[in-house]
Amino acid sequence: GLKGNDSFLTGEKYGITYYVFSHVQKSKPFDLFKNLRSIYGILKEEKKSGGKNILITEHSYFPLFLIYVLMAKRLNYKLIVTLTEWHLYFKKIPIIKRFDFLLFDYLFGYFTDAILPISTLLEQKVRHFRKPMLKVPILADFACMPAKRSITEEKYFLYCGHLGYYEVIEFIIKSFILFDNTNPGVLLRLVVSGQDSLLPRVLDLIVSQNLQGKVIIERRLPFDQLVQAYTDALALLIPLRPENQDRARFSHKIGEYLASGRPVITGAVGEIVHYFTHNKNAFIAVEYSRRAYADLMIAVAADASNARKVGMEGQRLGVKEFNYSTYGAKISGFLNTI
Repeated sequence: GLKGNDSFLTGEKYGITYYVFSHVQKSKPFDLFKNLRSIYGILKEEKKSGGKNILITEHSYFPLFLIYVLMAKRLNYKLIVTLTEWHLYFKKIPIIKRFDFLLFDYLFGYFTDAILPISTLLEQKVRHFRKPMLKVPILADFACMPAKRSITEEKYFLYCGHLGYYEVIEFIIKSFILFDNTNPGVLLRLVVSGQDSLLPRVLDLIVSQNLQGKVIIERRLPFDQLVQAYTDALALLIPLRPENQDRARFSHKIGEYLASGRPVITGAVGEIVHYFTHNKNAFIAVEYSRRAYADLMIAVAADASNARKVGMEGQRLGVKEFNYSTYGAKISGFLNTI
């Protein structure tokens, strides 16, 4: 069980001790420094004398990142950064946040001992830092899925994502409309996270398109119910836009999808083209259009046997390429070279 104090909770899983720090509210920004004191104390306590000590971090506000750099130098830790986004590719960034992204994206590599990018594009973006690199793709637990599908008559496609990606959610709903015109009786389930204030816009879209009862919104779904929903779906949707933001990233949601053994419907963008083949281990849209994605949904609904085969091939690919339990050895070997 968890134990701890006012700053953090701690526990153990797979023989590894972990710490969960309290969320810092905007009204109490100085609590951040209380967390930093605790982090420094933990790093000092856990440091192995005479051995290699490694601190792995990801993007954070640049001043906070520099504090981690100083901690690592002070305690003689090697500092490694995992990179999952090129943050300046985000749209509609406030000026202050854009400045912070600018500092981090273009300077972080000078302060780190190694980099773990998630995609080929990110590898290329940080190559000029001339630091040791290992591309670490999406990772998932392929043993966490239900053993079999539920006995249910309900047929549906499923998308799981953040309400902040309204453009993608709108694209999915309007693609589903084209599918629904020829395939009534199939539902669209949207399992969404994010602020409650972002939800009305999606609900208004559903009402305006007369899709009440056909598009189901679900929030805060427990993980066991979520993975069962994956396993029972006709297919799992993750449209990718032909934009640099989606070319640079590689959503871990794809790994969860693959673990379910159900087919994934996505686009030929970024890392997808390095791992997947259309109609073999995924259904890949030839273009980012509602018609292209609707046609793939129609193909899945029309041929359950082929959909099942593609889904199982996707799962096999995932076990080979994205299983955390097997990829860990490769990461360990890389860390030993730093």
